[in-house]
Amino acid sequence: MNKQQTQSLNLDDAKVRFRKALNDALINRFGKVPTANAFANQFSFRAGGLAGVTRETARKWLAGQAIPEVAKLIVLVDWLGLDANEFMSTRLGKTQTDDDVVIDTIRELVRHMDDKTRHTILLTAWALRETHGLHAQKLDLPTLKRALVTNLGRVS
Repeated sequence: MNKQQTQSLNLDDAKVRFRKALNDALINRFGKVPTANAFANQFSFRAGGLAGVTRETARKWLAGQAIPEVAKLIVLVDWLGLDANEFMSTRLGKTQTDDDVVIDTIRELVRHMDDKTRHTILLTAWALRETHGLHAQKLDLPTLKRALVTNLGRVS
C-alpha cells in the first residue's frame, strides 16, 4: 500500500469517526439527529461571520461523506462540544472508564425523560451536592428548603 492510499484510508476513517461524533453530539443536544435542512439552519444561525452551510453540505457531514473546514469545525466544537481529537486522531479509540459509562447512561436516561421528571432529577442532584458529606443532625433543612424553593422558581 502506498502513501496516498494510506492517507485516503485515514481520511475515510476520520470521516466515519466525524459522522459518529457529530451524530452523538446532536443526539445529546436535541435527543435525535435533526434533518439536514434543520441542521444546516441551526449551524448557519451559529456561524456568526462565516458563511452558513447548505442542506447538501449538512447532509454530507451527517452521513460521514465530508469533514468541515477548520473554521466551521470550530463552530461545531463550540456549539456541540465536539472533541476534534476523537475523530482526527489516528490513535485507537480511548477506553471508557466506569465513570464514562455512568455519565453516558445518565445522559441517555435524561434524554428520554419528560421535563418534569428531568427537573426533579436535576433538583435532587443539586440537593445531594449541597448536602454531600454532611451528617443528618448537621443539616440545616430550613435553609436547604429555602434554597430549593428559590431554585425551583428559576427552573419553572
